[in-house]
Amino acid sequence: MTGLSDFFVRREQKGKGMSDTIRVLIVEDIPTDAELMEYELQNAGMNFSVQRVKTEEAYISALSAFLPDVILSDYSLPAFDGITALRLKLERAPDTPFIFVTGALGEELAIDLLKQGATDYILKNRLARLPVAVSRALREVEERKEHQLAQATLRTTEELLRKVATAIEQTAESIMVTNTDGKVEYINPALTRITGYAEDDILGREFTLLRSDRHPRSFYDSIWQTVNSGNPWKGRLVRKRKDGSVYDIEETISPVKDRSGVVVNYVFVGRDVTEQIRLEEQLRHALKMEAVGTLAGGIAHDFNNMLSVIILNAELARDDVHGRPRINIEEIISASQRAADLVKQILTFSRKSDHEKNALNLTPLVKETYKLLRSTLPVTIEMRLEMKAASDTIMGDPSEVQQVLMNLATNAYHAMLEKGGRLLISLSDRTFETRQTLPHASMEPGRYVVLSVTDTGCGISEEVKTRIFEPFFTTKKPGQGTGLGLAVVYGIVQSHGAAVTVDSAVGRGSTFTVFFPALEDIAEAGSQKRGIMPMGSERLLVVDDEPSVVKATAETLQRLGYKVTTATSGAEAWKLFRFAPEGFDLIITDAVMPEMTGMTLAQRILEVRPDVPIILFTGFSENLSSEDVKAAGIREFLLKPFPKHQLAETVRRVLVGTNATR
Repeated sequence: MTGLSDFFVRREQKGKGMSDTIRVLIVEDIPTDAELMEYELQNAGMNFSVQRVKTEEAYISALSAFLPDVILSDYSLPAFDGITALRLKLERAPDTPFIFVTGALGEELAIDLLKQGATDYILKNRLARLPVAVSRALREVEERKEHQLAQATLRTTEELLRKVATAIEQTAESIMVTNTDGKVEYINPALTRITGYAEDDILGREFTLLRSDRHPRSFYDSIWQTVNSGNPWKGRLVRKRKDGSVYDIEETISPVKDRSGVVVNYVFVGRDVTEQIRLEEQLRHALKMEAVGTLAGGIAHDFNNMLSVIILNAELARDDVHGRPRINIEEIISASQRAADLVKQILTFSRKSDHEKNALNLTPLVKETYKLLRSTLPVTIEMRLEMKAASDTIMGDPSEVQQVLMNLATNAYHAMLEKGGRLLISLSDRTFETRQTLPHASMEPGRYVVLSVTDTGCGISEEVKTRIFEPFFTTKKPGQGTGLGLAVVYGIVQSHGAAVTVDSAVGRGSTFTVFFPALEDIAEAGSQKRGIMPMGSERLLVVDDEPSVVKATAETLQRLGYKVTTATSGAEAWKLFRFAPEGFDLIITDAVMPEMTGMTLAQRILEVRPDVPIILFTGFSENLSSEDVKAAGIREFLLKPFPKHQLAETVRRVLVGTNATR
């Protein structure tokens, strides 16, 4: 036996083990009478040791030193008496049997002595009864001790059971006990709290009402194969609540056996791990996104270098041709710029890039994104575009706004995945007056550019609608979505000072509407054509470890009238500058180069000529920001790839600013 059973057996055995030799204390002043008592006990086959006393002092000493198992006392002694002996026994050894052995004793006196605490009395002319009386007295003492021990054990058991019951009632883990037929006999409050089932709902019913449809029958068969073999099963499974929703539980199912080893019950002890699993999923997603971000950061520098070469050379070629080839080159430039925006989106998504917001016209962006969606979504989705905005300018980032539209359209597509349907993308503008009810609590009266995406899909329930913008929340099947699409939409909308609303019901589709605050004064700024490309004749030093980037950048600047010297490493550039510090009006250097970085080169140059302007450019550097660069004395920070006009305007702005301060 183990556990509680062992505990009770140990308690039951405690206090046993009395010696087989009976210690007999005889209080008698006549030696022959004492010898006759001993004779009767010996004749009855009793194993005993004896001590005789006839004075009070000797009696008191024997009580503490001899520790008698039974006391045989005469009623009357010359210097002592039995009544005093009985009183002293009751004070000093209350559990020890006390038998009067006397020559004559009236019935009333005998009854009175028994009432005072004597165990029995024997007349000296009937000593043959003495062994029986002693045996009975000793047996009564043992039974009394056993009864007292049993009562103490019972009290301890009851107290322990109360503690166990309290612990079971108050524990956070769910506990359920069933019989061997699977009928529920007990549930604790934690199970009621987790499942929603009260005792009346579940007692007497089969525990299988908690089963969900998330596991195959073979899964449950393997559980009970383990349990029926006499072993506990432990693992995670999905249970079903009373309202039909499911929860994850880490559960142990154990057989309960009686003393003969027969299983009489099963006990289920479980811990709700729904929140833990959700956090684990978020951690896995976060680690996955971190890996994507690390990969994105790794390829961004090289990829943006390649895009820089493509864009700058394409713009150079565009300036040299006319007619149809020029149109084709424009397509190359446009595609390259979209690729550059795609890299920015990946970096933003992986939290490795911050986007700058400028005046943005949504009409061309929405049209371009619509064309992209038409080429990617299946023909089962009927698409339509409505452009009704009289004024469409907002303060925003084009790649982020495009990501909002792409994510909303993708979400709509998934809602119509099985049966197909219609997808409507609409751009309009709307003004809300002060007294009007606003679509969203965060909005204020004013004019808004309104982007909406409507589908005829399955729709969204009220319960799901309250959670759709939560990170990692998804109703899609595994492998069909990460649960990040609408969360990203929400984050971008918030960063633009905008608001998003959802109008949906199960079976009637959904409409997501984004309200962007409109720009009043510069609504036409984004649509104005760029003016004349700024030019110059200053001496420039261009540094990059990619020869193709150096060549394309240098040729672009030379066509703008500048005198350009090139270097393909920081060390080479430092050598050229140190040879002729006054020979350059502007330094343009890549940030990420082997051996000597652009920042190191810039610091060395500024130590020699603090007045020389420097422009730092890079395909990607996680450790650099425009604030850090300017704090180091560098005038401008450019992110590759950059078009010809951006390079020209930046160079001219830096040179003009430098000349103005001299």
